[in-house]
Amino acid sequence: MLAGLLPILVLTALTQAAETTMASDRRPSPKPVAWELEFKFLDPRPIEVQLPGSSQPEVYWYMVYTVVNPGPRSQRFFPIFQIVTEDLRVLDTDLGISPLVFDAIAERHRTTHKYLVEPSKVIGALLSGDDNARESVAIWRQIDLTQNNFCIYIAGLSGESRLIPNPRYDPDRPQTQTLTAPDGRQQVVEVNPRHFTLRKTLAIHYTIPGSPHARATALPQRGLVEWIMR
Repeated sequence: MLAGLLPILVLTALTQAAETTMASDRRPSPKPVAWELEFKFLDPRPIEVQLPGSSQPEVYWYMVYTVVNPGPRSQRFFPIFQIVTEDLRVLDTDLGISPLVFDAIAERHRTTHKYLVEPSKVIGALLSGDDNARESVAIWRQIDLTQNNFCIYIAGLSGESRLIPNPRYDPDRPQTQTLTAPDGRQQVVEVNPRHFTLRKTLAIHYTIPGSPHARATALPQRGLVEWIMR
């Protein structure tokens, strides 16, 4: 069991190390220095879907969005959505969610987003211009959003990146380590990198009002929307 958790623990440690260097490096360039996509979105909200074989509906959170490439060249669009909660839990989307969940979301928004496509089908070359805009949705499976604050980070909307030194790099330690999963598979993990790569990322901050009990049914209130290097 521990072997299966090691890659996650290593990644968490590296992320914390990178965060310590970000105070002066979190701001992107004042003017775009690389390609950048236009991103419009609806605030996240829950939906209940009862899947075949389930005794009761399951709750999913989702964010509907539209992306446009205003540049002169096509760009590969591969968005990465993460929710980071107040207690620093990282919640990733899941491409393996039942198509019935997407169908329920598409039906709810059919009058405003009639060209909505499944998350897996939005990935690929995004041609230039408003006529080639794409509509899709990020979906999270049964997550707990009952704390006061959380942030949604969206990567893959800009080509700007920055290389920064790792303040905890130790030249006397190996840079990689081979870890063995419970099923016997081995994975090489970088545990002592010389540098970190930060990428321009959209950060959307939210607050959920009320008591912990009331927050289970309250809709998030949007706060600051900003570009950061992450």
